[in-house]
Amino acid sequence: MELGTWDLEPRADRRAEGARLKSAAFAAHRAAVSGLFTFFTLAALVLGLGDARALALAMGGALLSLFLLTREGVRESLGAFAAPLATVIDLALLFCAMSLTGGALSPYALLLPAGVALSWHTEGKTASRFFAAASMLGVAALVVLGHLPTSTAAHLFPLLAVGLAAPVLLVALEVSTAGAADGAARAARSVARAAARPAPEARPQDSDEPVERDRDFEILHDLRSPLSVIRVYTELIQEAARRGELPNPDYLSNLTREIELAERLVEAPGPEEEAGPPAAQSAELVEILGSLATAYRLAHGRRIRIEFIAERPQLPVAAEPVALQRAFRNVLDNAIKYTPEGGEIRIRAGAAGPQAFVVVKDTGMGMSPEERARAFDYAFRGAGAVASGARGKGVGLAVTKEILEANGGKISLSSEAGYGSEVTIMLPFQRSAR
Repeated sequence: MELGTWDLEPRADRRAEGARLKSAAFAAHRAAVSGLFTFFTLAALVLGLGDARALALAMGGALLSLFLLTREGVRESLGAFAAPLATVIDLALLFCAMSLTGGALSPYALLLPAGVALSWHTEGKTASRFFAAASMLGVAALVVLGHLPTSTAAHLFPLLAVGLAAPVLLVALEVSTAGAADGAARAARSVARAAARPAPEARPQDSDEPVERDRDFEILHDLRSPLSVIRVYTELIQEAARRGELPNPDYLSNLTREIELAERLVEAPGPEEEAGPPAAQSAELVEILGSLATAYRLAHGRRIRIEFIAERPQLPVAAEPVALQRAFRNVLDNAIKYTPEGGEIRIRAGAAGPQAFVVVKDTGMGMSPEERARAFDYAFRGAGAVASGARGKGVGLAVTKEILEANGGKISLSSEAGYGSEVTIMLPFQRSAR
């Protein structure tokens, strides 16, 4: 009996929390839709578009629906019908306002794709699909009832743009979500495969025995960084939802970028699978390092300080962007792992003749001369790293060195036990970019 009670209480809490989040999302959706409609109506009244009295009544209807539908009692009495009813009211008011201010070519038409986006992020796919379909039908009805000319391209193209804006945005959202979900699934499958295989054993300081390379483990090692950042952005978005706020667009775009990176890491060929010289590619160091510094501050900023300084606004280099992501993340992960709480990591990027440089300096535990001499050996961990209790297999710096050298770069390390480490990376500038 006690076990049953212990098991049921968390479920009840989860159901209550889910209902609360759903109610908050509904209220946020209502506020955003009514706010946009009110703003457009006030602008129409100021500009003298349409019948002022009718537009004022429509605006009053939008505010009244916001007041009534966000009341807890009304919302509970309507149950599952609350969201569809709210969408129908939104569309009815919107098409009334459009008919008063130019029909299908009314400025209010801008609210059609906006409605799809809001429905997508707050009510889900089904609501956004309904809104897109109703938008297309409503525009068609306004064209027919308004007897607008469609015989010439000058008239037809604007009407097509208005009618297709909402469904095109819906398709774009569907495609982007499907791609992100597929990438996350592939990344998860790769993690599962790699986790099922034993990791290479780290070599002690006095061992020179060769270690067999494990491509799957290296993928797992590289995936840890984007997966940890994905978790941070997911938690931030969930926290915003709990407060009834719309997701931060920067968080959503960064989350998508991390998922895409995880997918590309999974699909990237290993050194033994690459054939011929690498194709010429370019990467922007300031953009890559800036986004990494932001993500790592969100993930670790409470424990350590992370500072990024760029001596130029742009530093384009001749290197593969995903490869650089792997290299920089390995270096930063090492710096964070061996820097105690309250420490500092400084990232500096600039130019040195025909090359760009990146310096990552930490205030961590540092290395002895013996450990520093073997820091880039595969699967090597020094006595200090082992004694710190930090988990690791000594793979990061070795893989980073291979990645950078394959892209025409170099890496060096200076360190002293108890005084931190400084990693310097040199990369050739993209041609004509100096």
